Amino acid sequence: MASMIRRFYILPVNPGVPDARVQEMIDVLSAADHFIPGLLDSSAGVDLNSGTVIWENTFVDEASYSGPYMVHPYHIGAIDNYVMPDSPECITDNTYATRYTTPDAAQEVRGGIRRVLLLNASTEADGEALKALAARPQEIAASAFGADDVGWVSAKGRPWTHIWEQSFTDMAQLERYLGTPDGMASSSQEGFASLGIDLGSLKIFACPFELSPVEHQSPPETPPDTDPVMYTIAARTAAADADAYVDLLEHHYDPFMAEGGCPLLNRWRTVDQGYLEAEVHSTWQIDSLSAYSDLRATTISNPHWTAFVKDATPLLQGGSRRFHRAV
Repeated sequence: MASMIRRFYILPVNPGVPDARVQEMIDVLSAADHFIPGLLDSSAGVDLNSGTVIWENTFVDEASYSGPYMVHPYHIGAIDNYVMPDSPECITDNTYATRYTTPDAAQEVRGGIRRVLLLNASTEADGEALKALAARPQEIAASAFGADDVGWVSAKGRPWTHIWEQSFTDMAQLERYLGTPDGMASSSQEGFASLGIDLGSLKIFACPFELSPVEHQSPPETPPDTDPVMYTIAARTAAADADAYVDLLEHHYDPFMAEGGCPLLNRWRTVDQGYLEAEVHSTWQIDSLSAYSDLRATTISNPHWTAFVKDATPLLQGGSRRFHRAV
């Protein structure tokens, strides 16, 4: 039987983002299982103790994660709008993912409070002790535990060795659990140490979650669209910053796109002295959405792209990022 993947995407929200914009992102993330084949039980919520958004989901197997999910229009379009740093709609920074594999990721508890513990066990013995602790939950509606196996790891090394996810039917049950000996011990590195478990680091999130009915999830896979698409960024800046933004496009973003085989088709900007702020529209041609997925994989290592993001992001006051097809 193929292993399923439980994944948690941690999305710190930029300071000053209105609650309504955060809710828009939560709605988009939570609806992913209605669009993307092989993706189940998608839910997002704001951590109760910070402004960080936690997005949880399940993939039926590794092929679903590396295949349909990565190239699906909903991922490339709606989801990436909020997380790609070159998007005028991006509201997150320093995002990261953590995941584990399991033979059965069925979620019997369909709503309530999700508590996620990201743990860095110092030794294999500490990892085994964590596993034993997760297997004897008190006042927890559901408990699952696994070794983190996320593919991309920074030069600093793997930040987490294990994930412990807990389900609570409501806040009252969570509060009762936190009052138990295990609940108190599992709330800090010092608490784990009192159980004889040494952790190099610990991160804890708790957020509301609500899973949609399974019958509404994971639509059938359809053949990928291989037709060319138009990729348009409409960026709003202060009127005085428009020239600088266009200069960054010409010197960095256009070369990045051209290197990926995506030529600039046109660029327009609002007329001078016509508006309180300026708007710059740029459209590039891309062979297909799959081709954009390949291009996206090169962004972080491309000096033109990183230079553009570094210098252009402070100039942005809003805008949009869209993919269009011919009609």
